[in-house]
Amino acid sequence: MRCTSGHVFLTSLLILLRARRANAATEDSPEFQNKAPVRLVWASEGEDVELPCDITPPTPNDSVNMVLWFKDSEGIPLYSLDARSGEISSAIHWAVSNDLGKRSFFQIGDGQRAKLKITKVTFEDQGIFRCRVDFIDSPTRNFIVNLTLVEKPSNPVIYDAQGREVTGVAGPFLEGYNLALVCQVSGGTPKPTVTWWKDGELLDSVVDTMTIGSPRKFTSNHLFIDKVTRSLRGAKLVCMAQSPPMAAPIVREVPLDIYLKPAVVKIVLNDDQIFAGRPFAARCETWGSSPAARIIWRLGEQVIGEPNVSTTQRSNSTVSKLALVLDKDDDGKELTCRAENPRFPGGSLEQTRALNVAYTPVVAVHLATGYALESLREGDDLKLVCDVQSNPLPTKVIWYHNDKRLEHDVAGGTLIASNALTLRVLTLAHGGDYSCGAVNAVGVGRSRPFFVHMKYAPRCRVGYERREIAAGRRETVFLRCEVDAIPTDDVRFSWTYNTTRGDVLPVQNSRAQNNGLVSVLEYTPTADTDFGTLACWASNSVGRQRTPCIFNVVPGKTPQPPLDCSLQNESSSLQVNCVPGADGGSPQYFLLEVRGGPSVLQVSTATLHAPQSDQGTVGEVPALYQEKNMRPNFQLHDLEPGFDYTLYVYAVNGRGRSEPALLRHVRVPDSIGGKLERAGVFLDDLKKALPSASSENLIIVIALAGTGAVALILIGIGIVIGLSVCRRRSTSPAKEDREDFTIPTYVSAQRIEPRIRYSGDSSRRSQRTSLYVEENRNEPDLLQRVEIDVHG
Repeated sequence: MRCTSGHVFLTSLLILLRARRANAATEDSPEFQNKAPVRLVWASEGEDVELPCDITPPTPNDSVNMVLWFKDSEGIPLYSLDARSGEISSAIHWAVSNDLGKRSFFQIGDGQRAKLKITKVTFEDQGIFRCRVDFIDSPTRNFIVNLTLVEKPSNPVIYDAQGREVTGVAGPFLEGYNLALVCQVSGGTPKPTVTWWKDGELLDSVVDTMTIGSPRKFTSNHLFIDKVTRSLRGAKLVCMAQSPPMAAPIVREVPLDIYLKPAVVKIVLNDDQIFAGRPFAARCETWGSSPAARIIWRLGEQVIGEPNVSTTQRSNSTVSKLALVLDKDDDGKELTCRAENPRFPGGSLEQTRALNVAYTPVVAVHLATGYALESLREGDDLKLVCDVQSNPLPTKVIWYHNDKRLEHDVAGGTLIASNALTLRVLTLAHGGDYSCGAVNAVGVGRSRPFFVHMKYAPRCRVGYERREIAAGRRETVFLRCEVDAIPTDDVRFSWTYNTTRGDVLPVQNSRAQNNGLVSVLEYTPTADTDFGTLACWASNSVGRQRTPCIFNVVPGKTPQPPLDCSLQNESSSLQVNCVPGADGGSPQYFLLEVRGGPSVLQVSTATLHAPQSDQGTVGEVPALYQEKNMRPNFQLHDLEPGFDYTLYVYAVNGRGRSEPALLRHVRVPDSIGGKLERAGVFLDDLKKALPSASSENLIIVIALAGTGAVALILIGIGIVIGLSVCRRRSTSPAKEDREDFTIPTYVSAQRIEPRIRYSGDSSRRSQRTSLYVEENRNEPDLLQRVEIDVHG
């Protein structure tokens, strides 16, 4: 039944269309459609869309007869509503059987709200839709709807000022410089809008359209910021592309990388006052730089680096610590802390502090203007200036002459005013080193010595003013004349002789050798009249010597004997002390000889093994001991105890020797002799004490000595001596005690050793070959040396 009704409706529709074709030709023509109002409907692909059509009758009593929907220029309706049979609410709906027809449905509501609904529109659905409404009595009405699908633009692409695509972070951009970015999209229907935003604030809405190499259109927006500020650090810019009918735009966020200059640089000094030579610390703080700043210290023009600097960096702040030891030359210099962004050319900031370095005065002495040291002479004036460099300023200036402080003395010609020293009417006493010192709150500074010397005529050197020279007849002596003079390069000498009659004559038949400040005269007196006074005169460019150097040439004599000789008993020696007599005009030395008394020693010179003195013997008794010394002071170590000795002390010069000074009946106690030369046991005495001792016993003693065991040696020697003493006591009377120093003890001639000794040289002692053991003073238990007497 429904199928039949559909065929009937279609047949009737076709008949009606033919019948009205002639009348409808004008309505379907393009001219008519162009006159009809067009309503634009936008839709996105996949959305449901409603195409409006007003079916309200023009007159109240009229009604809708039929509604037809056409698409583009097709002659067959896309959708139709047939209400000829009755009310519109029961009208017959019909749609073509294609895809669009299946998704279309005409919704009848209030007349003005009637609409053709199309579900899930596609790009093929867009076009010009015409709604034709036929009334029973009123003329036909047409409504035109332009269904256009929105085409989304491409995702925005960001480019920098050099045309490079920005895929991540844009930049870096420098603070104070411009920023340029381009946001570009392609396609889009209707034409999209491209805008720039920051934190919800519109930055740029100017859209640029251009075609690049192809007919496809691009839409872009050029963002330009004339001067980048700190507010953009860490910001994100948003490029938004949107077609007007769309509800949601396409968004692209671009983070910005901004390089910032340091905002603040500050130098902090830990000490209020800086002292030269003492360490001090400074700190430099900077922040605001991105990335963190690098700090460079500079003192004056010199860059300070490691190891004096330690630096700590954070995200946008840097702290640098500096340790320095300054000197006086750094006073007034500028200490600069410079903060630089290493990635920002020219992005730097610095602070400078002038340093006030306190230091001890630095002092130097120099001549005042108008004075010349080269032309300075006795009687001139001199002015010296003390140049002081000091921080703080000095409170006192002190002058020194040869390290002795000078005081202001008008009468003495010493004038001190401020930092100047004036010396009036110079004399040789004014010569020497001058220095000055300055005092401030830090300390005391002292200058280096400034040597002042002046030109003067020659004068005798100290110690050479007057000398007495002893000479023999026809003996040549050398008279050495030494002077002081400035200048020294043109000193000339002359010699004169003062005769007994008072005449002053030039020296004849003599030769003088001059060398600088020294003149040596070879003088030979040939007669008694040649002995007298000679004078040495010198001159230079300043003048002639005022007072000559005097030489009294006198006949030479032998020296006088030493005076007041005394004997002193020391713990380890006898000491002889005398007073020198007149030297006879020539250098002298002193000789000590020791001889034994004739009543004690009956010794012939043939039995002595030691050499005799160069003065021979006195009587029949040779000298046992001789010693020379430059002073008449001697120490005796080598005398045998228990005997009378006579000591002879002579003075000797080039003319001969004096008469002796005698010390008679000198005896040496055992305590002195035993401590030195007699500290050992003589084996000659052992042989005599043991006349019946066998050679085996002697070999035992020698063997014990060879072992080096001190205890065994002493025990063996003690046993042998004990046996010998016991035997002698049985055959001979006992001798008196050796502690009685008044009674001489007999000593055989072979035991007396004449020897000669020079003070301080023990190697000159005579070396008599004997069999004895010498005891070591520091280690008395150690056997040092054994010498065997091979002589019968």
